Amino acid sequence: MELITIALDILIVFLSLWILFKLKGYGGLIGESLTKVGYGTVILGFSQIIETIDTTFLHVDASVMEMIHHLIFIVGLTFLALGFKRLMEGK
Repeated sequence: MELITIALDILIVFLSLWILFKLKGYGGLIGESLTKVGYGTVILGFSQIIETIDTTFLHVDASVMEMIHHLIFIVGLTFLALGFKRLMEGK
């Protein structure tokens, strides 16, 4: 089961990086906004793999890992929100 979880986490990170590279091609306000959204997806993707690494290989305490995971996730959501907010300001 651990192997499947790791494979899915790697897929999540790969897809989030793919989204970032697809969104970075735009310029101006839209490009700046979409780049922030892309950074948010990457951070969210890495929050998943960091949680798996910490619990599977480093054996970090579950409550500490949950707190770290949630803090990283909040940062990712903040980037998403800032990116979409910037888009809304530009209309």
